[in-house]
Amino acid sequence: MTKFGAVGVFGRANAGKSTLINGIVGERVSIVSKRPQTTRKRILGILTVDDCQLVFCDTPGLHAVKNKLDAYMHEEILSTVKGLQTGMYLVDLSEPLPEDDQSYLSQLNPESGMPLFLVLNKADLVDEATIAKVREQYCGFYKFDKVFVTAAAKDQGLKEVLAAIIAATPEGPFAFDVDDYTSLSEREIVEETVREAALQKYYQEVPHSIAVQVEQFKERDNGKTYVEATIYVEKESHKKIIVGKGGDGIKTLGQVARQRLNELLGRDIFLQLWIKVRANWRRDEQWIERLGYRKSI
Repeated sequence: MTKFGAVGVFGRANAGKSTLINGIVGERVSIVSKRPQTTRKRILGILTVDDCQLVFCDTPGLHAVKNKLDAYMHEEILSTVKGLQTGMYLVDLSEPLPEDDQSYLSQLNPESGMPLFLVLNKADLVDEATIAKVREQYCGFYKFDKVFVTAAAKDQGLKEVLAAIIAATPEGPFAFDVDDYTSLSEREIVEETVREAALQKYYQEVPHSIAVQVEQFKERDNGKTYVEATIYVEKESHKKIIVGKGGDGIKTLGQVARQRLNELLGRDIFLQLWIKVRANWRRDEQWIERLGYRKSI
């Protein structure tokens, strides 16, 4: 008899959700950067352990809605709540915001019957007194089934979290092949990988308004996979920063992204990057949909 469960991963932006899922699944499922709201889509990380298959739903970070893209991400969170067997709520111990988290937790129905675990993350950055204080405070906000203390970036505490999730997972048939580790298509993997490389390289210079769209994805006779992608930014000044002097910036960005894609996709990628300015695209519903941010069904 097999077990199957969908696990929602919630929390404020930059709480470490993507890092935790990547650590549990053992693959780079979700992109990671220091910028909050890096995750925009509901991304499924798939882990099959013996007779149990888990699907981790990496949701965008809970945040205030300021534009159409924010509204899309908020809908992704609300859509994820439906149909879950287990949930985790992550808190950044190094920067807890109790009032905000209490408000966000009120959106997760405690009467749904879904086990919800509190995961106090980034424990390596604080002392034991802080951990105890935050634990007591948050357990007063919501009736959590269990509480875990982790340092996801250092792979600490993740085995205990995984064991508890498996124990809470009901019987059911697998929904994915045992070798699958993500629901993303290869095109989406390219887009997310290029965006991750750009966010990491231009963390100080370019704001969180980068989007990537694959224009071509073709297998060539020489054994290489030709991929052409466009990076969209909102300002001409951002374009100049990424392009760099004599095109050195975008060339280096392409090299970093290509190396990661070769490892992720397991074949030789020829990556061609372009960059275009699309002012205020995050406020334009048509462009949000064009760039792949569509409402979940």
